[in-house]
Amino acid sequence: MSILRAYKNRGNLPAFLLFLFALALAVGGIAFWRLMQPKPLPQVTQTLSGWSALQDQKDRFSHSLASDRSLETIDREFTALVEHVIPSVVSIATTTAPDRDVLIRQFFGLSGGNVSQNSKMGSGMIVSPEGYIVTNWHVVKGASQVTVQLSDGRSLPAAIAGADQRSDIAVLKVATEGLEPIAFGDSELVKVGQMVFAVGNPFGLQETVTQGIISAKGRRTVSEAANEFFQTSTTINPGNSGGPLVDIHGKVIGINNFIISRSGGSEGIGFAIPSNVARRVYEDIVQRGRVIHPWFGVVMRPLNASLAKQLGLPNSNGALVAATLAGSPAERSGLLGGDVIVSFNGHPIRDGKDLRNRVAEAEVGPPTGLGVLRGGRPLQLSVTMIEEPTD
Repeated sequence: MSILRAYKNRGNLPAFLLFLFALALAVGGIAFWRLMQPKPLPQVTQTLSGWSALQDQKDRFSHSLASDRSLETIDREFTALVEHVIPSVVSIATTTAPDRDVLIRQFFGLSGGNVSQNSKMGSGMIVSPEGYIVTNWHVVKGASQVTVQLSDGRSLPAAIAGADQRSDIAVLKVATEGLEPIAFGDSELVKVGQMVFAVGNPFGLQETVTQGIISAKGRRTVSEAANEFFQTSTTINPGNSGGPLVDIHGKVIGINNFIISRSGGSEGIGFAIPSNVARRVYEDIVQRGRVIHPWFGVVMRPLNASLAKQLGLPNSNGALVAATLAGSPAERSGLLGGDVIVSFNGHPIRDGKDLRNRVAEAEVGPPTGLGVLRGGRPLQLSVTMIEEPTD
């Protein structure tokens, strides 16, 4: 009130009122400015921070895809592999003539009805520019007519150049040009877990490719083939028989043979004949006109833990020789009854079946090393395989 009185006394009341008005405007303006400023909310700040981090992560991921492209590289490699293999794979259709006795009975009116022909389908692979094709023997067994369809659509008659029932391998021959053969790989180098691809003609669906791994080696199962098998997880169905099982380099390491299934379809348990077996049969048929089976001439006895202990052996691994046949390579090598063969041509022998398989793969002519335990002591012998006698 003293200021008001002072202004009154001095006669400056209008100036005082003007001062109050200016002060009110200043205070109101400051208050209005503070009210209009956005207050930072912790939750919003955290959300914006998280969004910024997510955006940064997305940018880094996009940058990684743009610079690395490893999945794209794998995809290109798989595609190139399949494009390389498919021209070498063929579809096989066979026709089996009616039974001769049935035809005769029908001719003389002793039986009625129509005489039907049986047909089968399978797969095969071109292994030479000259037109040789490898497949399974059971695919063409008993066929009166064999037709091969190439990946380019050509359909050609095929002749059976030769076959080996023991290994379930057959070799066909077609007369044409422009073939693209596939190379054999070394099945001895195959490892459990490695990636493989099966290519074939399942259910008549040509050029079908499936992928899996080698699940096991040395499987002994019931099949028309006497050799051991690769077990594979690749999807194999009827019609895949005779088609190639290839590695990541596009080389054949097996011939798809059969499956074990409760449903009749693929359940991820398929079996393939090792490529070294198929290559040996193919080379014998092309070079010699027939398959050469090596002969060892030994009679074996099962070796168990109890018998191994009696013989003073460290374990039951190996093939126990019961006797050798007169004049056989086994007799000439110096093998005796009671010897235990623990290695053949540098490969360890687990049992008699293992020895049989190694003998089947041996070459006729060159000497082969034998690792033997005689009376528990190691001994090295040499055997020269000969062709199996026909009588």
